[in-house]
Amino acid sequence: MTKEQTFSDEFLNAFVDNQLTAEEKSDAFVAISRDESLNRRVCELRKVRDLVQLACSNPPPPPTRSYTVHRSLWARIGFRSIAASILGLGMAIGWALHTTTPHHNPNSPRVSALTSPVPIKGIKVLLHLNSGDPQRMNDLLDEVENLLKFYKETNQVARVEVITNGGGINLLRADTSPNPARIKQLYRDWNNLVFIACQNTIDRLNHEQNINLVLLPEAVVIDSAVAQIMRRQLQGWAYIQV
Repeated sequence: MTKEQTFSDEFLNAFVDNQLTAEEKSDAFVAISRDESLNRRVCELRKVRDLVQLACSNPPPPPTRSYTVHRSLWARIGFRSIAASILGLGMAIGWALHTTTPHHNPNSPRVSALTSPVPIKGIKVLLHLNSGDPQRMNDLLDEVENLLKFYKETNQVARVEVITNGGGINLLRADTSPNPARIKQLYRDWNNLVFIACQNTIDRLNHEQNINLVLLPEAVVIDSAVAQIMRRQLQGWAYIQV
């Protein structure tokens, strides 16, 4: 039996919906980071969940008479609009991937590895936090520490990145972080660990709420969390949203 087959769809759906115990999540994190096919399977389940949520929150409008009369015209216009949107999105994504650069300690080996074109060997795990829930933040730190200890004990080369945006950036804010001392200790103990904050989120908080963020010294600021996540997935990193 393969590693992928040891996890049922029910278990993986519970993992995607964050309904597992801390121990179960830890086991799943380790397995997903080591098994590319299992990682793809989890990503597909996450996509299905997101699509279902989107469909439920945005139901299609009821049909109208004008739709029937002008169906072929709107179909052509709609197709062109969709094509243009896809092209524009592709250009935007390409630009974001091209321009995403770190803004903190650029000469640090940890920082330079963020955008290095040279493939990173070994196991690569990207943990994404976009929730401001303090319990999720503490759970994330537990998972990070457990993963790093596991890889060390099993003599595996690994790199772990924690990327934050939205409410998740509170983890790395000097005024809201639930456990800055622990983050400092993890950063000191593990040179294969990086904490990342999203510049777009920082700018939005400044613009909308007039908040001038002060981050923990362990945080690296990168232009776009979304672009970094896309880059890492293209590079074969295991992506896990906590």
